[in-house]
Amino acid sequence: MKIISPFQMPLSNRCALFAIGTVIGVLSPATAHAQGHIGDVGLDVATNGQITTHEITSGGIGSERRVFRANFGDTGIAAFTSNPGFDALPSTFSTGYRIGFNIRTALLVWNGTTFEPTDPAGPLAGERLKISFITSNVTSNAGSVPGFSLAVQSDGGWHRHLSFNLLAATGTSAPTPGIYLLELELWSNDPGVLQSKPLWMVMNHASTTDAHDAAAAWVIDNFLPNPCPADVQTDGVVNGQDLAVVLSGWGGSGAADIDGSGIVDGSDLTILLGAWGECP
Repeated sequence: MKIISPFQMPLSNRCALFAIGTVIGVLSPATAHAQGHIGDVGLDVATNGQITTHEITSGGIGSERRVFRANFGDTGIAAFTSNPGFDALPSTFSTGYRIGFNIRTALLVWNGTTFEPTDPAGPLAGERLKISFITSNVTSNAGSVPGFSLAVQSDGGWHRHLSFNLLAATGTSAPTPGIYLLELELWSNDPGVLQSKPLWMVMNHASTTDAHDAAAAWVIDNFLPNPCPADVQTDGVVNGQDLAVVLSGWGGSGAADIDGSGIVDGSDLTILLGAWGECP
């Protein structure tokens, strides 16, 4: 009997084989995890019932994070990845319910300065992203797209690796190399669990590490609120150096205008003193 490598198969067969392997891994008791898998999107539920997304460290579910990275081709299949996965520890969710996602916007691509639609000639003329899991699948388009849901596992966890396929633009044979941006939100049909805040996947397709880094930094700077606005010096701590900047800028504007009112005044000083110390 002739044995062929998976990479000699047609792309559709390779993706199907990988998906089957993913499901076997998800269902197998050998994949039980006590702390989560580093690199996945960690899921938790806040005290207000909202789904939250986190980094996963060697110590388990870590600090909250909403910007994640992905690399197409990391499994050996061009324009395809199943990473990052989603990893909720046992007892995070109630059994009998489902966790799902929605695509919030059109797929965007990095132009070196900002993100823009994949092709200005038309929202369906450029690259799109297909997200699938076995027989369930959705494809990005000009705006928001309802996704699909998967059952919470019997232990209350939710460890799932979706398949992400970058589709070529109409009339082309392969997607253009670049950094692509996918915006998602997570939800549950459990009435006691609230929809997550938006999260972003910055996805590298045959581009450079430097471009990936720059694009991810842009998303953080432009889409996420500043968690420590009183850190005027942006050195991770609110201290006398920040106070000096505020006092020297009194009555003016600029970086010392912490509350964005247009003038540096007592309100900014109050915010700074209240945030004194290391930033969260």
